[in-house]
Amino acid sequence: MMRRLKTLALASVAVTMLACAAPLEAGGGKTLVLSLQDINCQSCGARVATAIRKQAGVRSASFDKKAVEVTVRYDPKKVGPNKLVAAAKQTGFRVVAGRGKGRYEKDTRFDPKLDVKWISRAGEGVDIEKHRASGKVTVFDFYAKWCGPCRKVDAEMAKILAKHNDVALRKINIVDWDKPVARRYLRKVPKLPYVIVYGRRGKRVAAIFGLKLAALRKAIAAGRSQ
Repeated sequence: MMRRLKTLALASVAVTMLACAAPLEAGGGKTLVLSLQDINCQSCGARVATAIRKQAGVRSASFDKKAVEVTVRYDPKKVGPNKLVAAAKQTGFRVVAGRGKGRYEKDTRFDPKLDVKWISRAGEGVDIEKHRASGKVTVFDFYAKWCGPCRKVDAEMAKILAKHNDVALRKINIVDWDKPVARRYLRKVPKLPYVIVYGRRGKRVAAIFGLKLAALRKAIAAGRSQ
C-alpha cells in the first residue's frame, strides 16, 4: 500500500513539473523554455530561435542572451514540446528543456606563463590607465561571453603572447552594454570585439572595434617599435 502511494505521489510531481514547464496561456497557447548549454555566441541562440520559429504552430521564439534561454510560445494542438526540442537540437547546439540551465562556454584558458590579467570580470568600473604594463605593449580587450568573435581575438592573442614577451593582455568582461565599464569606454563603440592598444612607452596606438585581426597585429607591431 505504501509503495503504491509513493508511486502515485511521484507521478503527481512529474505531472506538476510538466505543467510548470509548459503553462497554458490565454487563447490555449503554451510556453516552453529551452536552455542552451556551452554556446559561445549570441548569434548561436538567435539561430536556435529562428529554427524553432519555422515549426508549424509556433507563435514566437526569442533568445535571452543573459539567461541563455529561448522562450517559445506555441499552439499545443499543432506542435508539442518534443518536436520543438528536436528542432532546436538540429541546429547542432546542446539544448535542454527547462529554465535556469543555460550557460555559455567557459572563458579561454591562457597559459599561466603569459602576461594575462582580468581587470574586470563582472562589468564593474575600472581605470584602464592604471593597468598598463610598464615597458610592454598592453592590449585592453573588452569582451563578453556572448561575443563569438571575441573568442577569435583570444586565440590570436594567445599566439602573439607566446611569441612576444613584451606584450601584455588585460581582459575586461563587459557582461552587457549597460554595465559601468561599458558606459565608460563603449559609448561610441558599435560592436564587440573592441581592443585598445598602448605602446611600450605608454602611448595609445590604436582602438579597434570588430574582428580585425590584421589591424590588431599591426597595432601591436607599432607599439613594440616605440
